[in-house]
Amino acid sequence: MATPLFLLLATLGVGGPAAAAPGTEARAWVREYVATYSTRTLKAAHLMIPAWARKYNMNCSGCHYPAPPRLNATGMRFKWAGYRMPEEIGEKIDVERVQNYVAGHGVMQYEWTKTKGEPSTGAFAVPEVGLFYAGPVGRAFSGFFEFERVSDGTTDLVAHVSGMWGKPRAYGGFRIGQMHTINEWGVAGFDRHLSINDIAPLGTITAAIPFSFDMGVGAEGYYVKGSNRFSVQVTNGIDLTGSGAPGASGNSKDVAVIEQLLYDSVGSAVEAVGYYGTLRGVDTVGAPSLDSHFWRLSLTANKLYKDWEFLGGVVYGKDFDLPTALAFPNNENKGIGYWVSGQYYVRRTPLVLFGRYEFVDPNTDASNDGVRHFVAGAVVPINLPQYLRWTLEYRLDSPQGGLPKTNDLATELQLNF
Repeated sequence: MATPLFLLLATLGVGGPAAAAPGTEARAWVREYVATYSTRTLKAAHLMIPAWARKYNMNCSGCHYPAPPRLNATGMRFKWAGYRMPEEIGEKIDVERVQNYVAGHGVMQYEWTKTKGEPSTGAFAVPEVGLFYAGPVGRAFSGFFEFERVSDGTTDLVAHVSGMWGKPRAYGGFRIGQMHTINEWGVAGFDRHLSINDIAPLGTITAAIPFSFDMGVGAEGYYVKGSNRFSVQVTNGIDLTGSGAPGASGNSKDVAVIEQLLYDSVGSAVEAVGYYGTLRGVDTVGAPSLDSHFWRLSLTANKLYKDWEFLGGVVYGKDFDLPTALAFPNNENKGIGYWVSGQYYVRRTPLVLFGRYEFVDPNTDASNDGVRHFVAGAVVPINLPQYLRWTLEYRLDSPQGGLPKTNDLATELQLNF
């Protein structure tokens, strides 16, 4: 690992020499992890909400930079304040024109994949079609409701209600429901990104417990003062697929503590996350009632400078109280993931170019089991406002240990109205 990464890990209290690699009998999970990771489906839930542009009679660039769905500081504060401008806090807001609160989206996609030594594959897909309502109600409440059909033919629901009280410079409140808890809700990498593929370290980074920073069901209490947002979340645990299903871990609840800080007027920010969770029955045969536990620590930051954005982050995870059948030393599994990325906004086009390097090591006690990802692409708005846009993205998955590399090329046309 590079020296800057060690410095970043030191701030999280992570480090020290790795233990000896486990025996060869434990290596099967490495191959399974890499195979699963290399064939993960694309997620295109990177949306803007043109209803709000209609409501405030403004271009999408008022809240997005360098291109939707990336939010600038105005967009972040708008979201924090319950989908209202901060100066509207305390004012009664009536739902008058439904077109200012209801919007829809559709995503059309083609993906080509080639793993060395295997035949290439290519297919068209419609990964998402959705309809949503979002906005403030009355003086203190707001809601977000989204129904969407996803690529496997099922229907997902995002529905949360929030309340807030205070003044524009200092206010607090709650969110409750099924919602984006951390990823796609925060800042500095935990907000929505431009690329088609998700940022790998925000997904599964350990080999034992399939946790990822995704949607959850639960409640959040938060407090905003100026450019700082602090929150505590209590959510249902995950199931064996990593989904936050109701009652997935019995009566156990997961807890997250989140700190977000905007440190300039354009949207540069820092975010720190601590997450503690429980998963029952990791070994469904030998120990179906055993509760295993895990925690994740993450630190991310971004900086916007003129037409450039630079972003990076690290996620460290530890799974413990694992079943002995998984053959991890001391029944513990540690993993780490980090990434650096950059993007450039070509104003005259307008065109956004982006690139990203990612690394995920699902077991720091084992050698040569990590996966490197190289991502590059471009986003082109087809019209202004950006209700229709086109994305092209290339990804190279390069596993350590001599496993075959995978090339992936995806293109996407997205309509928001």
